[in-house]
Amino acid sequence: MAVRIRENGKIFCAALSGEEDGDCYIDDVLHHLLSGKRKVLITTNNDVHMKTGGEWWWKRQEPCDVVIDEFYY
Repeated sequence: MAVRIRENGKIFCAALSGEEDGDCYIDDVLHHLLSGKRKVLITTNNDVHMKTGGEWWWKRQEPCDVVIDEFYY
């Protein structure tokens, strides 16, 4: 699933967020490499992910109050 990086640096699931001016679109292939293979782009488990707008973070830059899906560790 592709993601959008906003000009403010926040990263969101492309399927759960609308396009905004200035977004940098990361396609499925690169997103899979970053999140599925390298695990440097991380998110919460799917239930939370879907309910909270699909935010992603660079590994070790996630907020301390967010529980990251165990897949990424």
